[in-house]
Amino acid sequence: MEADGVRQLGPLAVLAGVWEGDKGADEAPSDDRGTEQNRFRERVTFAPIGVVRNHEQELYGLRYATVAHRLGEADPFHEEVGYWLWDPGEQQVLRCFIVPRGVAVLAGGTVEPTATAFTLVAEGGSETYGICSNRFL
Repeated sequence: MEADGVRQLGPLAVLAGVWEGDKGADEAPSDDRGTEQNRFRERVTFAPIGVVRNHEQELYGLRYATVAHRLGEADPFHEEVGYWLWDPGEQQVLRCFIVPRGVAVLAGGTVEPTATAFTLVAEGGSETYGICSNRFL
């Protein structure tokens, strides 16, 4: 995508590209329902998708995918796929993603176009920015 297309992403423009690291620290339930801690490596890819039109609403977005592996292991222990979206008309950033354990999230928040940091929210049961999960979770 051309530089103008990336600029239209507002505060999300700096995310475009591929990001990798191996300094992750995960704390999660162990098999015996205690707690285990693991180091991990992660790769996140953000690819611009251009404009998404929804009648008068115009969103500019990034398709993204996250894959995380425990250090020394070939199979991933966590994955996400989804979109980060910028709504310049409403000054809203949206993050919508799914996790292959039966979880779907739509988080959002009001963000200035030149912001370098921001907070998004999602709440279980919300009809707008919410979290939906399978019965087990």
